Amino acid sequence: MKHPMIVRSAALRIAEDRIVAGLSSVASGMIDDLSHDLADAVRWWGEDPRVEVSPLEEAQHKVEELLTSGSAADLDRDQIEGKAACLLYRALEDAGVETPALDDPGFWRYVCLAHFWNFVTWREPRAFTARRSDEGSQEAGENFKKYVDGHNSRECVPTRMYLRIEALGGLEHAHLAWAVRGGTDLWRSHILRVKAGEHPSLVRAVVRRQADTSMRLMTDDLRAFAKELNRTLTNLVPALLDDDAADQLVGELWERQLMPTTGRTGGVLQSHGDEQP
Repeated sequence: MKHPMIVRSAALRIAEDRIVAGLSSVASGMIDDLSHDLADAVRWWGEDPRVEVSPLEEAQHKVEELLTSGSAADLDRDQIEGKAACLLYRALEDAGVETPALDDPGFWRYVCLAHFWNFVTWREPRAFTARRSDEGSQEAGENFKKYVDGHNSRECVPTRMYLRIEALGGLEHAHLAWAVRGGTDLWRSHILRVKAGEHPSLVRAVVRRQADTSMRLMTDDLRAFAKELNRTLTNLVPALLDDDAADQLVGELWERQLMPTTGRTGGVLQSHGDEQP
């Protein structure tokens, strides 16, 4: 099946032009027509028939409505990313997107620029804000590239959104995608970048505990737990753990982090500075 894609050089040029022109949700509101500068950049790769992109268009509108309607006002930015991730994942399923596309960074560049630019710039505002050069002109920084170029699947925003739902085991467990308040560090550092994140039963056990305010670990304790879990997994075959066994393993290691402070009932993650909408 043919899927749309954009080569990296074109994607970075288009993104940089948008940033310099202030065409981001940070600077001037959302872009209504995200196709206006993509006509010569989008290519189709693979064999006919073509992927149907209308589900992605529908997901785009739903995500943008989520940002502007006030319906998610009680959620922080990472929780909203979790909700948006569910919409994206469903769209990819409905569109029948196959593995070759999901493994192609060019496809994710297309998703970012053609459908999720408004969300990406809202989610990572500092990276998409133009700055003044030494000569006095407006320019884009370097940090935006990792969020759009698709090379780092744990950083590129649409890719990491898809992987969040994959890590949970699919949309059956979608409610967990936004269950943790202040979850940026949890998802990026302790799930998507580590071996444990490849095993949904373990991920679900971790997320359920971190979402429970009576069991929540503070930042240092969460990092200590994650290190201990990944050390433990070197002596196990995680794929053989069913939900009960995974929950028991996570529970035992979790309790070790709760025990040192007598009477502790959990804590709040340190602020990452971008958690409020």
